[in-house]
Amino acid sequence: MHAYVWFYSSWCSNNNERCFWILPPLLDDNYEKIKSTSANITSEILQIISGAENITNFVLQHYLMTQATMDVCLDFVGPSVVATDKRIMKGATDMKERGIRLRLITDITKDNLDHCKEIMKITEVRHLDGIKGNFGILDGREYNMHIIHQESQAPTQMIYSNVKNLADAQQFLFNTLWDKAIPAEQRIKEVEEGIRPAFIEIIRDPLETTRIGSNMVTSAAEEILIVFPTVNAFHRLEKDGFIQLVQRAARRRVRVRILTPFGDRIKESVQSLNEMFDQLDARSFGLKQEAKSTIMISDAKFSLAIDLKDDSKDNSIEANGLASYSNSESTVWTYSSIFEKLWIQSEKYRLC
Repeated sequence: MHAYVWFYSSWCSNNNERCFWILPPLLDDNYEKIKSTSANITSEILQIISGAENITNFVLQHYLMTQATMDVCLDFVGPSVVATDKRIMKGATDMKERGIRLRLITDITKDNLDHCKEIMKITEVRHLDGIKGNFGILDGREYNMHIIHQESQAPTQMIYSNVKNLADAQQFLFNTLWDKAIPAEQRIKEVEEGIRPAFIEIIRDPLETTRIGSNMVTSAAEEILIVFPTVNAFHRLEKDGFIQLVQRAARRRVRVRILTPFGDRIKESVQSLNEMFDQLDARSFGLKQEAKSTIMISDAKFSLAIDLKDDSKDNSIEANGLASYSNSESTVWTYSSIFEKLWIQSEKYRLC
């Protein structure tokens, strides 16, 4: 016998505020009684259900009442729990046959690949690295969260609610994650063929952009290419310590090539860099050809393009705008091609 704890909320007439009514734990045979009581209150419910069997029965009952959509988010353990539960799989299959749209976001890995393929037969599936949490939304108005402890074992606790604000918030979260996730077919191909996942990220936080740029330099093993859009951009990063990271890379025998606009303020700094490190080559490409973004390419694998928002600022955080970070072969190749063209044209402006 498993206990339920029910929370009812309704509007109190004396102060026009939401009141929560908490009923004591009830035994399984009183389940129908409490449902009848809830119908009379006609209010929103927040309910905790314990016991794997109770949870399965509750979920299947609500599958029957679903009319349009079921959206589910599972961590990497979740697919094994769903795919190995014949009743849940049949319930989901019946929903699909009734025309219900089923969507699942999960973390597809080598270990859960077969389970994900089984679920894909009845559900739209997308992949998102490292996704956490196990929750679902039915028809955009009912929310449930499962607590899963072990692979292939049904959850032993579930929180259910039809509180509108909570369901709306979870639906918004799911839709945001769905837009960010990639099709399961693409992820499965990456896992089975050992392909490096391609990504293009728009970075809005200048601090995060700075962190990524620094990591690209410190992790480079073969080559670093950098285009500075203005003299000020060079000096800002010099002030921030970024040029020192580049120097350390050169000491590790990483080849470094830098392009920067010509100017009296920068000539001495660039000449000093060229004289100190055999692996570092800096050139000017002329102010008339100056770029609009700082461009970095690391080991021909990663690119970072940082828009210049306000060149008058003294620090990179205020000066930089949006950034695009990618390991896409076509994107990295495009930026590398731009660099090489500027590098060839820079021969007549070479400072050393």
